[in-house]
Formats: sequence, C-alpha cells, structure tokens
Amino acid sequence: MKWSKVIFYMLLLLLLVVFVACSGNNEEVVESETVDEPEQEQEEEEPEEEEPEPEFAGAYPLTGLETDEDVDHRAFGVMVENSNAARPQTGLYQADVVYEVLVEGRITRQLAFYHSHQPDRIGPVRSARDYFIFLNNGYDAIHTSAGGSPGALDLAERGEVAFISALNYDGQFFSRSTDRSAPHNMFTTYEDLEGAAEHIGFDVEDREPPALPFMEELDDSLSEIEAFTVDINYGSSTNNVRFEHDEEVGGYIRSVGGERVDDMETGEHVAPRNLFIVETTHRVIDDQGRRDIDIETGGNAYLIHDGSVIEAEWENVDGVILPFKDGEPLDFLPGQTWINLVESLDDISFPHDE
Repeated sequence: MKWSKVIFYMLLLLLLVVFVACSGNNEEVVESETVDEPEQEQEEEEPEEEEPEPEFAGAYPLTGLETDEDVDHRAFGVMVENSNAARPQTGLYQADVVYEVLVEGRITRQLAFYHSHQPDRIGPVRSARDYFIFLNNGYDAIHTSAGGSPGALDLAERGEVAFISALNYDGQFFSRSTDRSAPHNMFTTYEDLEGAAEHIGFDVEDREPPALPFMEELDDSLSEIEAFTVDINYGSSTNNVRFEHDEEVGGYIRSVGGERVDDMETGEHVAPRNLFIVETTHRVIDDQGRRDIDIETGGNAYLIHDGSVIEAEWENVDGVILPFKDGEPLDFLPGQTWINLVESLDDISFPHDE
C-alpha cells in the first residue's frame, strides 16, 4: 500500500505539471494570435479639380469673343443718328464696331455694325455720307440708311454698296416711333434687316466680315498714358463725348453733352471695351457744311483699353481702319470697339478722376 500511494502521488504530480505546461502554451498561442491591427491611415483628400475652360468652336470676327454660334454670315452697317433729338438711341450697345464721325456742323453720326448680336430695335436710322459708305464696304456689310448725301446716294445708285434704303421700305421693314418727331423717329430690327436683304436679293449667308486683330490680355509694356476718363471735344457742349472706365461693366461708359446715354429700350450702358481715336483731315466742301474726310492716308491715333493709352498710328487696310505702332500692327481686346474720327488729337484729353 505504501508504494502504491507513492506511485499515485507521483502520477498525480506529473499530471499536474503537464496540465500547467499545456495551459502556459495555450496562453502563448492566444497571445501570438491576437496581434494588434495597425491603425488605418486616413486617406488624403484629393484636391478638387478646376473646371476646364469651355472650348468653343470659333470666335466672332468683329469682337473676338468665343462662341459656338455660326459666324459665317454678313454684317449689317446701320446709320444711327446722334443729334440731341435722337437721344437716347437703342441698339448701340449691341453693335460689334461703331464708327463715330462728324457730319454737318458739330454733330456726329454713327455707323454701327451688327454681326454677333441681333437687336430687337435699332435706331433712330438716319442718312449716310460717302465716307460712311467706304467704311461700310471695308467690312463687306449690307449698308442701311434713310437717305444720304449726293455722294453717298450716287455710290448706292451705281451699285458700289449693298444698300437698303429705309425710306423705300418705311412701314414694311422700318417703323416710325410716336414718341418723337420725324426725322428722328425711324427704327428697325435685326430681323427686319434680314427680311429687307432677302427681299432685295442680297447674299447674307456664307459671307462673314474680315476679322479684326485681337489679343488675349493687355500688353502693359506698350502703354504710355493712364486714362480712366477720356474726353473728346467736338466743339459743341451738347455733342462733346466722354468715356469713363468702369471695371465692373468692363468698358468705357459713354456720355454725350454731359449726360450718360443708356439704351432707350433696356437701360443698358453703351460701354465699349476698346476706344480707337483717329486723327484725320476734315474739309468742308459745300454750303450745307458737308465734309470730305480723309480715311485713306493714315496718321496719328490713340488706342485705349482698360485704363491704358497707346500713342499709335492708323492705317487703312483694305478699307478697315486699324491701329499700328512703329509700323507693327496692334491688337484690340475682345469686346466692342468704338472708333472716333477727329480733326486733331489736341481735342482729346484724359482728365483725372473728379
């Protein structure tokens, strides 16, 4: 019995040791299997991609503004009156290019070219002079006026210009306003101009005007004078012109005779992006005060945009008056261009803000 107890206790002890050893191994296995997982790294936020610049099929030839619209059609050149009785006009802010030139006395008249916009109302429409016809033909435009000087009408009768006579279509493609007296009350629309052109048989489609030169942004290196206000002295307190730069509008807001002349229909500012002021010879040729104005020879000019003035020259290139500097062509900024013909650049001033 004694040895049997000893053996029993020895076996019991052995079993206890084995059990403890196994328990220790299990804990090690559990510990080795429970591995702390690494913390997930926070994903870096990708920067937002900038919206790509829209791509356009082309640009309007007379403004340089990009578009997907069809540009392969002819421009209309419309004579717009600028006497005191004709203000405010309508449709001028929608013109691509405007020539402002003296007629008789100290009154200017405007030749407005329409191509990229199709105004619902344009006017008042008045008579042409021969130099306006020549300027019109530089853009291969269909010219519209209510009568004209003998020289202008002679050019029309000889077929030297595609001509729509507003007087011949008064009441059909042109209408009279009742809020002002004749002859300051004749108006038309772009749609009516197209109708008149089709009625006469002029080609309108597949014939876009020659493109003006444009730059993407202003080259400050050419600027010599700062000008946020531009005064043009036409020798008449009721007809002198002021352009005041407005950064928010993006152009030079136009005033005549000390009053801002906004669009009669919409109230929109007339505010061209580019001002091109051209010095050229004016000569009175008859007892009516009509003028012969040199639009061929070239001469001194100011090219003005975004508060900067470039002392430039002008040349007539295939009928279009364009800016140059030391014989090299200059570019406009995209937008509306207003071209003033003056007798002398001494009539131009750049007053500081008042």
